[in-house]
Amino acid sequence: MEHEGHRQRMLQKLEEGGVTLDHELLEILLFNAYPRKNTNPVAHALLGACGSLRGVFDADLDELKKIEGVGENVAAYIKCVAACAKPAYSAETEEKHLKNYGDFKDFTAARLRTKKDEVLELYFIERNGKVKYVFSRTDLEQHYVSLGRNEIPAVIASIQPYGMVIAHNHLMGGSRPSERDDRFTCEMASLCKLYGVKLFDHCIYASDNDIYSYFSADRFIALNIST
Repeated sequence: MEHEGHRQRMLQKLEEGGVTLDHELLEILLFNAYPRKNTNPVAHALLGACGSLRGVFDADLDELKKIEGVGENVAAYIKCVAACAKPAYSAETEEKHLKNYGDFKDFTAARLRTKKDEVLELYFIERNGKVKYVFSRTDLEQHYVSLGRNEIPAVIASIQPYGMVIAHNHLMGGSRPSERDDRFTCEMASLCKLYGVKLFDHCIYASDNDIYSYFSADRFIALNIST
């Protein structure tokens, strides 16, 4: 069956270390809850309602059961997995602190240098520089990432960070920002202002020696963005 082949490909990708995105991880996690069902729509429904993988794990049982495709047994399964994963998640995030613009570039490079498709990431930061959550999305397209209209606002509302760094990669042509990059940055700046979040930077990764920083290049000023 087609979805069985898809599951095998996803499991192989997981084994090879290629699964890093929230919706992919959640889709695979739900394989056990739905032995014969396409779990991709349910994974996206959960993320759309809860804002992030952490939001899914932090949601209470009644909230999860209200989401389309999620019944009592699946909600209980998610809560059980969340309880098992919480200690490991806490230990991992404690190790990540971004305290200056050099740290932003280094963190961006470490996460994006091996990506084969265009990836958008948002690094949500606490006041002390600790990385509170990493939001990562790709459509498995080389030059474009699409987002649901309310996807990022839902994540921000769920995480409630002090600050945010935008990061994405360019697969060719260098790190110079495009008009689309500028429009997206302006949209994120407006969203940050609405939620009281400080926008620190937008880093574009082309290679370890070619990382564009909106802040360092004074592009925020050119775009009339207050940070």
